[in-house]
Amino acid sequence: MIQRLGLVIMILAAFATSLPAAEPGREILGLSLNMTKEAAQIRLQEIGTFERNERKQQEIWKVRDESFSHVIVGFDKEGQMRFITAVAREDEEAKRVPYANIADLKKARQAGDLAINNFHYQWEIPAGKDFPALQVSARGRDPEFLTTLSIKRVLE
Repeated sequence: MIQRLGLVIMILAAFATSLPAAEPGREILGLSLNMTKEAAQIRLQEIGTFERNERKQQEIWKVRDESFSHVIVGFDKEGQMRFITAVAREDEEAKRVPYANIADLKKARQAGDLAINNFHYQWEIPAGKDFPALQVSARGRDPEFLTTLSIKRVLE
């Protein structure tokens, strides 16, 4: 009886983790747009290594993650995060991320040109109590797996 219950729990857990998210998340690798530059850098130091600055308010970090190799973060002049972009790993051991794991593809706007394998799914998240309005984008050339995942503020 206990073995059967354990098997049922394992099957349900596997099924639940394979379901696509109904709407996209508001963070990537523990980073969200409501973080200050200082808080973001603390989190980035936990998961990776600083590589370089690009332009004035943009940083590139190499991260230790099964799916992503780098994170690019941008800050405004006040030190708030403007955007987060995670770049997918391309090595053989990478756990590739399907677009469908980000959110319901039927609710996404396809901003790419599928005829030339330019997949660009976009979801809008309305502003909430503690968050500005956001746009989540998943891009890539592969029809199933993303190359980049981004969250940015929607300017109103």
